[in-house]
Amino acid sequence: MAGGRTHIPEYNQNKCFTCGGCTHQCPAAVFTELSDEHGSLRGALFTNRPYEGKPTDLPPCRLACPLGQDVPTYVSAIAKEDMAGAAAVIRQTNALPSVCGRACIASCMRACSRAGIDEGVDIRGLKRFAVNVVDQVDPPKSAVKTSAPKVAIIGGGPAGLAAAHRLIQLGLQATVLEANEVAGGMLVDVIPEFVLPREMVAKDVANLEKMGVDLRLGVRVGKDMSWEEVEKEYDAVLVTTGAPRSARPAVKGAELEGATAATEFCCNADKRQDRIEGPVVVQGGGQAALQAARTALRLGASPVTVVHSTPLELWPAGPDAVALAKSEGVELKPEFRATAVEGNGVIESVTVNKVFVGPADGVGRPTGGRSGKAEKLSAVVFVEAMENRRPDKANQPEFEEIGWGLLGNLKVCGEYKLGRPGWYAAGETATGAATVVDSMATGRLAAEAIERDLAAKREAK
Repeated sequence: MAGGRTHIPEYNQNKCFTCGGCTHQCPAAVFTELSDEHGSLRGALFTNRPYEGKPTDLPPCRLACPLGQDVPTYVSAIAKEDMAGAAAVIRQTNALPSVCGRACIASCMRACSRAGIDEGVDIRGLKRFAVNVVDQVDPPKSAVKTSAPKVAIIGGGPAGLAAAHRLIQLGLQATVLEANEVAGGMLVDVIPEFVLPREMVAKDVANLEKMGVDLRLGVRVGKDMSWEEVEKEYDAVLVTTGAPRSARPAVKGAELEGATAATEFCCNADKRQDRIEGPVVVQGGGQAALQAARTALRLGASPVTVVHSTPLELWPAGPDAVALAKSEGVELKPEFRATAVEGNGVIESVTVNKVFVGPADGVGRPTGGRSGKAEKLSAVVFVEAMENRRPDKANQPEFEEIGWGLLGNLKVCGEYKLGRPGWYAAGETATGAATVVDSMATGRLAAEAIERDLAAKREAK
């Protein structure tokens, strides 16, 4: 950084040298033109800043993070080789840092203004590095008081664990009631081991227990413990049972044998003994689609093709996941969508149509979508990975006051409240299919809403 007056720096690649000056402040704050650009996520973040007419004091990476992680502070700590300090900042707002260092969509990296100069900071990689170096967390100095209100969290997935983490921080007692024998939900059931090693989930869960989270495994509410018993024992109840049910693929012929959803295809795939002999077609541009494709390769399928209706640079999985899938041999067909599955009882082919996509809007959403010429791809398996999952009604509270939304989710108000006093919902139970980090964010917000309501209730007495 050189060539400008000291109080108005300007960038000149030919004069730049490794002084490190620009790493101490987000480039968008130094180079104001970066915060003004059109057609990018960081430009949209600055254009739609939180307070109309006032510039935000948060950099775009932090604004883009659903958890509001203080990215500049922990990245600067890592630059100073202060790994303990970096890990402490990360864990302040992130209950599952080892998980997010591997399975996060990393919107912070896409929003990073450094990309306007050379390339975005590898924020996800730095997070993973810091928490790997400092893999233990000391118990809090002041434990939660036994007289503090007790909150039950039904479901030990990302939203439930994030909520428990935040409740402990707020001084409340948090008990997670998980039906399975391992906590993590879809983190351990669906995300492949080669993407997210199980020991990473176990490490984050163990740290939460050290903080004071009471984790009770193998407890299915509604069977091992009634809903009424939970309500009686706890001051508030948060439902975070996820959205494990997958809808049938929304293409013609989806009833044929071999058509499935990504959730079902990837569920416990690491333990599968069967092999796939023949081609596989996957529809979707998110991480679930690419993980399903990479799983298919490991099960012996060839070729494996992923189709999605947007240009490759707009696939929600992000460039890193796309590059990794390509390096493993996955074939990608951007700007195509599957329209029909064909065969005689079992899948033999998938018809895909070219999609004509218009220019992206300010936050990267493509416009248009007119269908064009059709192609036929041979296939023995078709995997739909368009994130059309729904909560399972069989595992939800059985109270008349608690209703369902049009999309199959529990009906909540803006404060994550259900229709029955003292009951709340967060994560995919409330929102439908979402990313890991988005579910964690709703868990934290629900925990804060619970704390406010319980505090107001105590003050009213």
